[in-house]
This record gives sequence, C-alpha cells and structure tokens, in this order.
Amino acid sequence: MFALAVACAAAHAQPGADAIGERLAACAACHGEHGEGVAGAAYQPHLAGKPAGYLYAQLRHFRDGQRNNAQMTWLVRNMDDAWLREIAAYYAAQPPRTRPADDGETLTPAMRATAERLVLQGDPERDVPACSACHGQALTGLEPGIPALVGLPAEYIYTQLGNWRNGVRHADAPDCMAEVARSLAPTDLRAVSVWLSQQVAAPGARPAPAGSFTPARACGSLHHAGPP
Repeated sequence: MFALAVACAAAHAQPGADAIGERLAACAACHGEHGEGVAGAAYQPHLAGKPAGYLYAQLRHFRDGQRNNAQMTWLVRNMDDAWLREIAAYYAAQPPRTRPADDGETLTPAMRATAERLVLQGDPERDVPACSACHGQALTGLEPGIPALVGLPAEYIYTQLGNWRNGVRHADAPDCMAEVARSLAPTDLRAVSVWLSQQVAAPGARPAPAGSFTPARACGSLHHAGPP
C-alpha cells in the first residue's frame, strides 16, 4: 500500500494533462490501464466512460469519509479538488466498457424474474423506482452524475447495495440509493446484482446527455433529478 500511495503522490506532483494516463499507473492495478476494469476482479469497478461528475463525487467521498475503503481513502486523502476533477475527467473520456462483467453466477428463473421486474419496472408498492428510470433504458447512465451499471461485477454491485442498506456508504442528500436499498430484501438485491452484471450495451454507448430524461428520484445534488 505504501508503494501505491507514493506512486499516486508522485502523480499528483507532476503537471501536464498529456501524460495523465502514465501518472495514474497506480490506479490501473485495480481499475485497468484505461479504467476498463481488471479481468476477474470481483470488487473493483470499471471507471471508463462514466460521467466525470459521478467519478469526481466518488473520489471526494472517499477522501472526505462518505465512502469507506481504506486503500482508496489513503490514496486520495491529500488530493485537492482540482486534481480529483482531473482524474475524473480522464477516466470519463475513455471508451466505456459495455460488455458483461467477468463473473458468471447463474440466475435461477425466480431470480431472473425478480431482477427484470425491479430493474425495468420497479416496485410501486414498496416505492422502489426501476433502475432504468434513473440509470437509463440501456443502463449506461446519465450525465452529469448517474453511472452506468453495465459491466459491473455482481459482487461489487451487491456489496455497494448492502453498504447503502446498512448505512456504511453515504451520498449527498437526498441519498436515493440508500432509500432504495433499504426498501428491498437482500435476496432482491442479490438477484438485481447478478442480473445487472450480465447485461451488455451497444459498443461505445455513453451516458445519456444531461436533461435527456428526468430520473424518477431526486438524488444528491444532481440538477436534473425529479421530485422525491
């Protein structure tokens, strides 16, 4: 971890956006050379092509304690907002990952039916909007701050949903994901996580432009969120 921290500290000290990919070599160990993800990684997400606003917010949350990951917090603890924005912009500009995750968990018919209903339709009785109502019909996200769900490992998704459900992970208020996760049973969260990990999008598909649709829930400081 110390070597990784030194590498990121050195990257922070070097000026010039033209070499930023080389300066972020430490990040590539977990997230891939261009943020495309690492084969077989169960708990590290891809970063490539996600909205810069979302990536910046997550880096800030790690630095400021709203997300808990000892390694990430150590790496970004002394980084200022300008450098975090530069990192976010670099990964946002990379070709997005649109293939499935590298895990291969099997869905039972019941799990598949539950997942498809929650992802595509939601559950009005529990006041749970469809995932696609905020992350887009293609699940490729929405600018400026809603990420793609395509290509994320099932374990990563399930862990993050569990963290929201248990109060370990926090976002800017209103924390819509915490509200959704607490409305669903762990079995529902598992089904959704596995189903999402197996989805694909058209090659090169990027997050929808800001304002192209209105998310179902107000969420954090996103300007285009609808009423709660």
